[in-house]
Amino acid sequence: MRDSSSLTMIPKLSKKGALIKYFDPTGFKKELSKIKNVSYVNSVKKSLEGADLVIIHTEWNDFKSLNFKSLSNKKGLIVYDMRNILSHDKMKKEKIKYFSIGR
Repeated sequence: MRDSSSLTMIPKLSKKGALIKYFDPTGFKKELSKIKNVSYVNSVKKSLEGADLVIIHTEWNDFKSLNFKSLSNKKGLIVYDMRNILSHDKMKKEKIKYFSIGR
């Protein structure tokens, strides 16, 4: 979590009124526990339920092979990949709005 972009982004999104569900393979983060509208869930699938936006802040292998079409039935799902771990071509093929940093 040290120097993670999530420590800056999550509080700002919360102040804008976003309801945030986060999943981290290493578990609950006390740094996020006092922020309004932020909750930890114990699976990627739960974090995507009803989501309009997905932001990937880490390059953990758990996130590299996600199939967003099977995990979310939301049309217009937007994915921001802060670590460039996903295939732009695959996301385009799945008709997911995909943005990556640094490409």
